[in-house]
Amino acid sequence: MATPEAIRPRQAQDPTRPLQLLFGSKPPKARTAFELHELIEKGFPSETVIALVQSVGLLKDRQVFAKVIGMSERTFQRRIKHPEPLSAEQSSRAWCFAEVLSKAEEVLGDRQEAAKWMVTPAMGLEGRAPIDLLTTQVGFELVEDFLTRLQYGVYS
Repeated sequence: MATPEAIRPRQAQDPTRPLQLLFGSKPPKARTAFELHELIEKGFPSETVIALVQSVGLLKDRQVFAKVIGMSERTFQRRIKHPEPLSAEQSSRAWCFAEVLSKAEEVLGDRQEAAKWMVTPAMGLEGRAPIDLLTTQVGFELVEDFLTRLQYGVYS
C-alpha cells in the first residue's frame, strides 16, 4: 500500500544555513534532527528571530512577523523591550520561516529576490503569496515543494 504524499516524511535540508539566518555568525550546533528538535523545544531567543525578520527589507511589517511566528502585535512590542525565548510552537514556526527563506535565497540567488518572491502571489500556489502559507505545516510543505519545483524548472 502506498503512503499518501501528505504523511511521507520530508527530506530535511542541511540545518546550517537556516541556523545562521536565525542566530548569525555563531549559530548553535545541531548536527542531527534530534538536536534541532531540542533547540526548538528550548525556544529560540526572540531577539534573534526579530532581527532576522527585520533584516529582510520587504518583511519588516510587524503584521508579517506576527502572522509567520504566531505572535500578536502587542506581544511582539513587549518582546522588543523585554526579550525572552519564544515558545516551542513559535520557534518551530520561526524555523520553518528560516528554512523557506534559506531555500528561496539558494534558488533565487539572494535575499532581496527571495523576500520579493515570498510576498508575491504565485500561480503555482493558487495565487497565494508564499508568506501567507507559512502559518501552517501543510502550507509550509506546499511552499517548500513549490520552491523545489522552481529549483528544477518544473513550474506546474
